[in-house]
Amino acid sequence: MIEETDSPMSTDDLYRTAAMDAKTLQDRISSAVGNSVDVSDGSVAVLALANALLAVVQEYLERTSDEHDVELFLEVNGAQPHDVLSWPVNILAGLRLRRTSADDQRSICERAVQLAVRRLRPLPGL
Repeated sequence: MIEETDSPMSTDDLYRTAAMDAKTLQDRISSAVGNSVDVSDGSVAVLALANALLAVVQEYLERTSDEHDVELFLEVNGAQPHDVLSWPVNILAGLRLRRTSADDQRSICERAVQLAVRRLRPLPGL
């Protein structure tokens, strides 16, 4: 999944890698929620991942950057695009473009998966 590289990536490679990472994370979310949520069309996991990434990356930027970075991040990524599949891919690609460390990217992804799963699982007794 996410690894540290010394050589710069082309834009195509950057988005291809981000797409593979997003797919892996979406699969983890779908697997974790199992049959409790209908994830057969894939959009549920995509939306859950994108919304969780928004929250986690915003929190990360609040800790590591300034309010202008947070505002720019939300301006660029805050609204759901027409092509929903691209939403988490764009967020993940943006982390690489910012040169976010591989450790921080992994941490962000882990927390986003946990948050997405928590949001998708039905409350006990419902």
